[in-house]
Amino acid sequence: MPTGRHSKGQAEDDQGLTRRRFLRAAGVGTAGAMVAAGAVAGQAGAQVEDAAVPGGSAPKIPARRDVVRVGGQQAAADAAALAVSGPLSLHTISPQRYLDTRFDGGGPFPPQGGGTEFFIFDFGDPDYFAGGVANEVPPEARAIACNLTVTGGTSGGNLRAFPGNSDVIPLVSSVNWVAGQTVANFAIVAAATPNEGDFQASVGLFNASTRGSVHVIVDISGYFL
Repeated sequence: MPTGRHSKGQAEDDQGLTRRRFLRAAGVGTAGAMVAAGAVAGQAGAQVEDAAVPGGSAPKIPARRDVVRVGGQQAAADAAALAVSGPLSLHTISPQRYLDTRFDGGGPFPPQGGGTEFFIFDFGDPDYFAGGVANEVPPEARAIACNLTVTGGTSGGNLRAFPGNSDVIPLVSSVNWVAGQTVANFAIVAAATPNEGDFQASVGLFNASTRGSVHVIVDISGYFL
């Protein structure tokens, strides 16, 4: 089961983390250039029921650890610098659930639309999974192919996905929902790599709702190098 384990700065009794919380003094900008092959590759067009995580209906996932980072505001025009240049090669993997906030111990994403707080996930961390399960996404992956699912939203909203090193929260959404809806969308999302700092195929996720919380599920089926 995913732990989102991070190899740096852990105490001996630290069971890992699922998400890293970042606070940035950043503006909201256009993200079209941030996402490889577009923020959303295509609409899934199908409702996704509350399927159990493979391997168990109630996996034990360690609680998240919060990290705070404050950075300067980045102009929307500078977001082009975060674009993934190509050509890139797609590497498929066995579809695997990398995140399910119903089980990660931290609860649903809070409404983040009123601020600049968002969560970063190191999907390429070699120790992401517990129990010796190999992580097929390498730290150097420059984008991931994934299915983003939201469920249990207490109000309508939209989820935004972008590279973990971005100081600009995108205006483009990856999946939209209304209260109580379970819906999925396929996306290709650019990721931050070790060449860009303390990142390992890291992706930021932002609940743009200003009121309600929502659970988020991420199933990864490939990556780009």
